[in-house]
Amino acid sequence: MQHSDRYFTKIVDDTRQFFRSPGLVAVTTTAAILIFLFIVFPIGSVLQKSLTVSYPTVSIHYRHNIATPGDLEKKLIQPVMAVLSSVPGLVKSNVVRKDPQTVLILLRFEKFWDDLKGLNDAKRAIRPIQATIEPLIEEVKYKLSKERIYSTETYKDFFANSYYWHSLRNSIILAVVSTTIITVIAFCLAYVGLRGPRGARGPLRMIGLLPLVAPPFIFSLSLILLGGRSGIITKLFDLDFNLYGWPGVIIAQVITFLPLGYLMIENILRSLGTNMEDAATDMGATDYDILFKITIPLSFPGILKAALLVFLLSIADFGNPMLISGNVHFLATDAYLYWVGENNLEMAAVFCVFLIVPSMLMFIIHEFILKGKSYTTIGGKPQQGEERSIPSKILYPMLAVVIPVSMVIIACFGMIFLGAFTKILMINNAFTLEHFNSPNGIRALITSLKFALGAACIAPLFGVTLSYILIRKRIPFKRVLEFLSLLGFAVPGTVMGVGYILAFNTPPIKLTGTFLIMIINEAFRNLSVSLEAGSSKLHQIDVAIEEAAFDMGASAMKTFFKIVLPLISSALLAGFIYTFMVGMIAVSAVIFLISPGNDLAALYILAVAEQGMLGMACAISIMLIAVVLLCLGALKLVARYTRTEVY
Repeated sequence: MQHSDRYFTKIVDDTRQFFRSPGLVAVTTTAAILIFLFIVFPIGSVLQKSLTVSYPTVSIHYRHNIATPGDLEKKLIQPVMAVLSSVPGLVKSNVVRKDPQTVLILLRFEKFWDDLKGLNDAKRAIRPIQATIEPLIEEVKYKLSKERIYSTETYKDFFANSYYWHSLRNSIILAVVSTTIITVIAFCLAYVGLRGPRGARGPLRMIGLLPLVAPPFIFSLSLILLGGRSGIITKLFDLDFNLYGWPGVIIAQVITFLPLGYLMIENILRSLGTNMEDAATDMGATDYDILFKITIPLSFPGILKAALLVFLLSIADFGNPMLISGNVHFLATDAYLYWVGENNLEMAAVFCVFLIVPSMLMFIIHEFILKGKSYTTIGGKPQQGEERSIPSKILYPMLAVVIPVSMVIIACFGMIFLGAFTKILMINNAFTLEHFNSPNGIRALITSLKFALGAACIAPLFGVTLSYILIRKRIPFKRVLEFLSLLGFAVPGTVMGVGYILAFNTPPIKLTGTFLIMIINEAFRNLSVSLEAGSSKLHQIDVAIEEAAFDMGASAMKTFFKIVLPLISSALLAGFIYTFMVGMIAVSAVIFLISPGNDLAALYILAVAEQGMLGMACAISIMLIAVVLLCLGALKLVARYTRTEVY
């Protein structure tokens, strides 16, 4: 009771303090509106659509000359309703309106019934009484439309059909298996990269991060060239086996999402002090005891956070299952196919909801259970401990994991280069440059640059500004605003893509079909990175600097732009680089929002790969990787010139 009273009192005090600053009220309110509009509203639209069932309807509008209500009922309504009751596919028919001049009859058909067929069947049913009612009618109009009602019928259909819930089962199995494998490999790679032979550390780090610059499905493309039905390995060894299905999807996801797990686990291992390990060695602990009872438990919070984030990305993956899953079905790809292929918007929304549930569960665990938890191994005055090397009995098993994975990553990139410069791999291996002659591909690259730069200009500015409000200012419901702003990252891209179509397809905010909706979607999906980077940086800056500026007469706005913003410029640049990089290779959300003339390079690669033009897909992939590397190199030079640290 006392805790709730203190919480309520704090909200009241924060609210009073908040409204004393009109500028803060204006900025915070604007930020809250934008977060609600571009993050919460689209997610809510998906949830609403999943609980909506659309029925095709036919409206029959009669303008009559019947004088009395009794005659109207007897001579027109009853005969028409009687003959309409036998119309095929009819679920319900009722008189919506009747008055001295007009009658409106509404026919509701089965959910997937052809409304045009329903119209023709209704006309055919009325034909036998047409001569009888014709003198009573001055005009008749027919109209096709949809009637939407709230219902859980689509959820019942989902569980009633094994095909549907098998997709859910497959997605969860894939996410669990991929996350487990990635976590083990990432730990081995990070451990050897930090404590292994010095000559191997740099190359291992480069290999571990290399997949970051490639489109997320490029490894599926490589695996098709390696182990597909006409792949190099399949042909050379005459194997009656290919990588389509579970093996290909798992391998592709492991390579695609390995850098994320590697970066997070490397960061936690780098921060571990060696004093506890040294003490354990002095007390006679074996190398295995130190690894499994000290190092791994101390790293567990970081390892678990990495696993949760990899799980989120794995279950929402779109490109890899689309290319190499074969006959195995997954939620993200099926949601797209139901939306685009069958126009079954309700079932697509239900698939999106089942993508949200496990993702949100993992996100809540991360935000409210793990966030901020760590095991301290460095305390007091920092001391430079002696670097520990890996004993051979631990090093060799880890190398047995790391070396094959590194070889597969290198082989995948090698296959992309080989496929780009070969006419038809394993059929006509002649050297060629014709795959690079793709005007549409080059246009898509230019569009991707505009798209990524647009999103990268919005997300860092908005995210860092929001982090300043959340960290430095007293505002009511601060935790709620932070949670909502992070939802864009937690929710799968498929959900955000579908949500944006549902939310912004009609006035007053009609953005569907524009280039702007793609930029806004990407910016708000990646808002959390800039927000977290800005928050981390602000925690390192003493608030006394800002207080001194206030004491000298500087306004809040001037203090932010003249003092705070330059100090957190590294967070701005980090957010810019991240948003730009993922924008260049974006697939899952923007594939729903793409419009004619706005093709993105990653989506164009996916399209030509699906059409079997693997050489062109490889060539455009190389151009895309080159553009990303050049832009990142340019940003690195800017950071060095401006002496801005990027972490």
